[in-house]
Amino acid sequence: MGQTVPPGRKPAVPGKAGPGLLHLTCETLALGCLFERRGAAYIRVPVHRRQQMLGCEWHSRRIAGLLRAVSYTFEALEDWTAMAEEAPGQVALLYRGILGRPEIREEDLVWRSDVYSRGPEGYELVFRAGSYNPLNAWNTVRGAVHLNGGARAGFEPAPLPDPGGRLRLSAGVPERGLLFLGGRDVTAEVLRPARREGLAGPPRRLEAAVPDDADWSLCDLTLPDGDRFTALGLFNALLGGSGGGPNGAESQDQGLGAGPTGHWAMAGLGAVPFLPGRLVAEALLRRAGIPVQP
Repeated sequence: MGQTVPPGRKPAVPGKAGPGLLHLTCETLALGCLFERRGAAYIRVPVHRRQQMLGCEWHSRRIAGLLRAVSYTFEALEDWTAMAEEAPGQVALLYRGILGRPEIREEDLVWRSDVYSRGPEGYELVFRAGSYNPLNAWNTVRGAVHLNGGARAGFEPAPLPDPGGRLRLSAGVPERGLLFLGGRDVTAEVLRPARREGLAGPPRRLEAAVPDDADWSLCDLTLPDGDRFTALGLFNALLGGSGGGPNGAESQDQGLGAGPTGHWAMAGLGAVPFLPGRLVAEALLRRAGIPVQP
């Protein structure tokens, strides 16, 4: 299959992950497995996780096939794990309020049995029965309440390094200059804080949503660089990038503060560890013009 390049755009450079590959990777849930013990046997338990940015993750919501909202979360996994140990009922209550889903039950958010991961030394207990499940469906497939990037969940042979905290909006939610509809700036109509740290603190969650009475979708919007809207593209724009983010765009005063790392969390292919399976990964890499190792 040849590479189709829109007029005025540069083709993907061999050896570098193009924006299309990064976008597709970020919007694909990684599928891994943990294990439940049944007597002497270990039974696979499929689990999902997002494969997005260190310190920021999101969930896209579609209605009738149209992209109507993207919810970004900067909430730390450790905060929710600690809360679940002290007040599990409060965790379920917050899930219902954050996602607007009153049907969420407390038992939906915990492991039903002891759960193990498999490593070089055999099976290791990682979650006890009844403990909080950070990879529950409401925080992966059906929503994004908090980060799940650092949890040991059968996706890597060893836990990922600590990313050094989470991203934060350093100057509040921008009201202009990010999202455009037919040349009209609609940033203030679409982008809003969904949950804050304290009454007036920086946002812990951010929502990009089409107004209820609008007949258009987020895909009809364009970003400051002229590209069509994608969740990854808006993240890059918030961070202060201009399309070159995968190579390490620096954060700006009006964007997201990148914490101790000082640059965009995804820096090239080496920071995309969860492509969905070897065959799919190789196909994506070939499509982007990146050599595939035998």
